Amino acid sequence: MFIPYLRRSCLFFILLLLSASSFSDVYKWVDNDGQTHYGQLKPKDQHAELIKAPPPPAINPNDAQQSIDTLIEQQTEATKQKQQRLKKEKADAKQAAIRKENCRISQYNLQQYQNNPNRRIMDADGNVTRPAEEERQNKIKEFQQHVKDYCY
Repeated sequence: MFIPYLRRSCLFFILLLLSASSFSDVYKWVDNDGQTHYGQLKPKDQHAELIKAPPPPAINPNDAQQSIDTLIEQQTEATKQKQQRLKKEKADAKQAAIRKENCRISQYNLQQYQNNPNRRIMDADGNVTRPAEEERQNKIKEFQQHVKDYCY
């Protein structure tokens, strides 16, 4: 998390140094062949005219601070949105896993009731009974509805 800020800071300072060097003084001279040359270093054996670089444009401190504040707000908002998006994706993935597990259980229960008409079930008291066919068909319909709800 710290590395991207460090990279941006380094890039900012490098660009700042490059821009500072772009406002350095420039020399203009004409050589013996009549060609005009420009350079940052004054030639030793010829007369060169110093061309002063114009000063950088004036910046209003209030405007600069407002611009920085706006950028900070934008970055903060972008970070919040990213965190919310990641949180939502995580919750969606959790819901999808729960839904998949419910689908698997519903399909298993439906298969058990369809393939085993003599299925025995245990009630709350621990008594083993065989459900009536009508009760079995109701359970099959219930599990078919669960499969529709969770699997599609």
